[in-house]
Amino acid sequence: MHGQPLYSSTVALEQNLARQIAAGRCEVRRRTSPQFSEACQPGFFKAYAGNTNCSKCPPHCFSYGEGAAICRCETGFFRAERDPPSMACTRPPSSPRNLLFNLNDTSLILEWSPPSDTGGRRDLTYNVQCKRCGPEPDQCQFCEEELRYLPRRLGLTNATVTVMDFSAHANYTFEIESLNGVSEMSSFPHPVAIVTVSTDQG
Repeated sequence: MHGQPLYSSTVALEQNLARQIAAGRCEVRRRTSPQFSEACQPGFFKAYAGNTNCSKCPPHCFSYGEGAAICRCETGFFRAERDPPSMACTRPPSSPRNLLFNLNDTSLILEWSPPSDTGGRRDLTYNVQCKRCGPEPDQCQFCEEELRYLPRRLGLTNATVTVMDFSAHANYTFEIESLNGVSEMSSFPHPVAIVTVSTDQG
């Protein structure tokens, strides 16, 4: 008959533990300040739930409704996948400026100035596209594979490239394309600067 007190004690312990757990839950609820639990007003957002204040939407972003977890970008502006919610929405850059060339017997050096508008980003890069054209405007073909680019053709971080292995007595049209981290999100063509070079000039 010694089992009954043990059973009663176990039940009592379980009931006491349940009350403590319930009390703890209530305590957590009481510690949540009303000012933190309120939904963010339009124009503000809270990226993470919890005891954090609402933050004002960064530039070129908005939130119309209450309780926003992120602000939406304005038309023409974008947020890259790795951009934090606190970062302003940005846009693709404008075209490179002042594209010039210097041609000699063995190499062609292309140089340009950065875009006047970087789109609000620092991850600016350049790509080089090439077309080799005949006497008629419609007699053009891409020529990236037949030329050599130093340091490379895609993903340039400096505003210059050296082109080698070109043919004599040919017309080459080079397009310098400026890009940043949100360029691929835009439906508009990438902005370019264009120059046509006749290798007879060398």
